[in-house]
Amino acid sequence: MPLQDWHYVRVDTAQKILVVYGTLSIGYGFALGIPISQARMGSPEASRHLVIAHLSAIIQGAVHLGLSLALGLSQLTAWLETAAALFLVTGSALFVAGATANWLQGVGDHFAERSLGWKLFAASSVGHIAGIIVVIAGVVTGV
Repeated sequence: MPLQDWHYVRVDTAQKILVVYGTLSIGYGFALGIPISQARMGSPEASRHLVIAHLSAIIQGAVHLGLSLALGLSQLTAWLETAAALFLVTGSALFVAGATANWLQGVGDHFAERSLGWKLFAASSVGHIAGIIVVIAGVVTGV
């Protein structure tokens, strides 16, 4: 499709949710580069939880942008696609919040400590699994 025809492409609510969250997530990940740089100015390494928050926000943001395109192939009902997008966004937000919480609280081993970050990580899996199952089903049945 020529670039000038892109304004004819239908973008549904689920895709918009994924694009908005993906963009915000990438922005948050980039912003976390500042405290990483500050930490590295005085030390050869930064908190692993800070690095995880930084990288996961950027990677998950890009994944959400990609999934927004994948949903264009889906033939599922709009409400189901929107629910999947909300599950995915919730899962990703909880994951990044978990890593951020671990960093801010100076957590060492979040598994051993059962920190707030660990609890947020655990909760994130529900949204990620539920959301991606629906997206996969929509893409596979839509092609």
